[in-house]
This record gives sequence, C-alpha cells and structure tokens, in this order.
Amino acid sequence: MTRISILDDSPYLPLQFGPSAVVAGDIKAALPASLPEFYQGASSCHLLAWNDTDSATMGLIRSGSVIDFESTRLLELAINILRRAKGAGWVSFEAVLTDQDKPLVLLESFTFNEAGLAWLEAMTAVFEAVFGVKSILIEHGYDC
Repeated sequence: MTRISILDDSPYLPLQFGPSAVVAGDIKAALPASLPEFYQGASSCHLLAWNDTDSATMGLIRSGSVIDFESTRLLELAINILRRAKGAGWVSFEAVLTDQDKPLVLLESFTFNEAGLAWLEAMTAVFEAVFGVKSILIEHGYDC
C-alpha cells in the first residue's frame, strides 16, 4: 500500500529541501515502483510526500529533487525553530531516525521565516497521516 499526498502545488514554497536532497537524473528510477505513474501526472512544482509499504520507503519529491529514507527507521518528525533576534534564526522540518545522531533535514529555511513556520504548522496533520508518526515542535528560543 502506498500513501501519497500533494502537500503543496504552488510554485513558491516558503521552505527548501534539506542538504540530503538528491537531484535525480532519472526521477522515476529514484522512486518506489508505485509512484512514477502518480508523479508523472503531477506538476513539477508539486511537493509530494509518500509512504510505500512495498519498498519500505518514504520521502518527499519536488521539481526533480528527492529525499527518501527507510520507513522502519523513522521515530518522529520535528519542527525546529530559532526565532530571529540579533541573528537570522532558522526553521527546519526534520525526520528523527533510529540510527543517526543527527536528524535528517527534510525542509528548511536558513533564516527564521514566519510563512515557512505557518506552512509547517498547517501541514502537520498531513505529514503525520502520510508518514504515520507524530510530530513535535521544538523552540530553541532566540538567535542572540
């Protein structure tokens, strides 16, 4: 079974993919077998999230960039924010995985971005439904 959701269909997304995103030359080869047909019908600006039980993978795809990981490794999702003060702050959406010291950054903004935070908060229930785990909000205070 595959759960797929179009998270955003706007050409402007207030966050960008994290540093582990891969730009795939052949995007269909980077996706589970159940996804290429669905992806082919979606606009390139659509942000898609999937959870595929057959391949035991889940991830995000948009404009030819993919972030994927094994679904059995996912513990929780986290929205991390450091609010702007003297410094620029930041916002990130991360997957906490069982065998990594640091979370996998899925989406981020290098500066605190109210629109990005609002978008993540509005999409929390969708992320939780697709990925099958709860998400937490971690506030790191102000970037002094």
